[in-house]
Amino acid sequence: MKKSIFAILLFLIFILFASVTVKLYQLQIVEADKIEINYKFERILPLRGNIYLKDKDNNLYPLALSFYTYNLYFYPPKAKNIEEEINKAFSIISKEKAIKDLNFLIESAKQSSQSILLAKEIGEKEKEKLETLKLDSIFFEEEVKRTYPQKNVLSTIIGFVRFNPDSGLLEGQYGLEKYYDEILRGEIGYRKDINIFKNPRKGGDLILNIDYYVQKKLEQILKNKIEEYSAQGGLIIVVDNKTGNILGLAEYPNYDLNEFNKISDYSLFISRISKNYEPGSVMKPFFYAGAFEENLATPETKYEDKGFVVLNNKRIENFDGKGRGVVDLKTALEQSLNTGSVYISQILGKARFLKYVDKFRLNKKAEIDFNILEEPNFYNLKNPGREINFGTASYGQGVAVSPLNLIQGFMVFANKGTILKLNFVKQIEYPDGSKDVVSPQIIEKRILKFETIQKILPILEGVVENQAKKAKIKGYSVGGKTGSALIPIFMSDAKRKTNDNLGYTDDVITTFIGFFPVSDPRFIVLVRLDKPAKGYLSFGTAAPTFKLVADFLISYYNLDPDKPYEVLSSIKF
Repeated sequence: MKKSIFAILLFLIFILFASVTVKLYQLQIVEADKIEINYKFERILPLRGNIYLKDKDNNLYPLALSFYTYNLYFYPPKAKNIEEEINKAFSIISKEKAIKDLNFLIESAKQSSQSILLAKEIGEKEKEKLETLKLDSIFFEEEVKRTYPQKNVLSTIIGFVRFNPDSGLLEGQYGLEKYYDEILRGEIGYRKDINIFKNPRKGGDLILNIDYYVQKKLEQILKNKIEEYSAQGGLIIVVDNKTGNILGLAEYPNYDLNEFNKISDYSLFISRISKNYEPGSVMKPFFYAGAFEENLATPETKYEDKGFVVLNNKRIENFDGKGRGVVDLKTALEQSLNTGSVYISQILGKARFLKYVDKFRLNKKAEIDFNILEEPNFYNLKNPGREINFGTASYGQGVAVSPLNLIQGFMVFANKGTILKLNFVKQIEYPDGSKDVVSPQIIEKRILKFETIQKILPILEGVVENQAKKAKIKGYSVGGKTGSALIPIFMSDAKRKTNDNLGYTDDVITTFIGFFPVSDPRFIVLVRLDKPAKGYLSFGTAAPTFKLVADFLISYYNLDPDKPYEVLSSIKF
């Protein structure tokens, strides 16, 4: 009997302890978000982390900065002499920050027992001077401002912020501001009167891999070339092939980040790297490499080029409509013959064609610290499927990928069969002094055999030597591929998901992607120009634009030539 009573008492004590624990949890955790309402605490807004560019000497250049401004309030019941104290305050603040003229504010204060706003967005120095007055009648309310000192620079990549009154935080919209929002936003602090309950915590700073001087040069080159070719837009990306670090990215059109609220065309907020496009013949090397890898063909394999091929009663022609007779595959790829890529698609067969779409990760979103909005579009390629769909896909029409898919695909050729993650951010620095350094990350390796890469590299170098000659750089071996793709007309977004379109416009997007030096590739550069004037193809637009970028990179990074004899042969003694 005694044991039974003792057990009941223990059980009742346990229940009591458990209920107290739950109550404490509710008070400390569940009710924590109601602290402002229940105890009239005021929020102290944190500074959002800054974003910086760097240069090759690791000097920093601000892209996005946060700072405090203060609204100045006057509380009449605490004033000993209303007119005198407001006059003292106005002797420090600039007139344009005052919400009304001096006399009006003095009269308002004399007739009110409530706080009145004197001035908005006072800076730190003015606040410090006002505090030296030691007036009980004035107090301040913090606001956090975000500014973008470089204005349009990288606007489509950085994104912007909006204030969320519910969370009390600046929250990232688009781009890196959104992708790294949790790191950048910081933590709110709380106070009651002059007593601080919790100090705010500043967000972490982002140091980008993008080099300030590379970025400025890319923007200048892109602007000039868009004007020269009367193009409607464009993109240039420079990637360090050894690390996957993005060293520069210029895009047009863009916008001033400080005036994002004036933009009515919201499509400007979304970068081209987030979306797919039909890239054209830059896709061809992936499938040639597949045929070489499977030992179905070699660069010397010949076929008959009539200038056209008929698949499913539809005619596919070379870019110039001309036939070359019996040609080898090396020549077909160097001259970008569509008949050659269709021949490759047929000897590969549908299953193996799709195998190399997958091996080059063309059907997956690119690995990068950025929001990629669209899955690559290969919806019309099925096994079994229509021959015409595989034929057009072999030269980059009827399928769609992002520019980053192309860069990571070309890494396979330039990086000994390895694909690396692409990185905008080099380092994250926290307020406590700790750092997170972003290291290169391998996504896939040994995608192709060494022998296959050795077969494809001379052909890609031959493209520059024999077709895209305007991309040649004396003293340096350059490998690359051109692409000029017609722009499809889509019936609707719903239809786009099935890749069903109404045909093609006469407008083109021209692309050149190249790497150098071929002997030990340091850089991969993608150039894209949207809707250049009629008659312009990639070898006359994107290729010469690439050369300007490459020339600058060689000079800026002091890159040694791998074909020094070309330089020596041009010197007159």
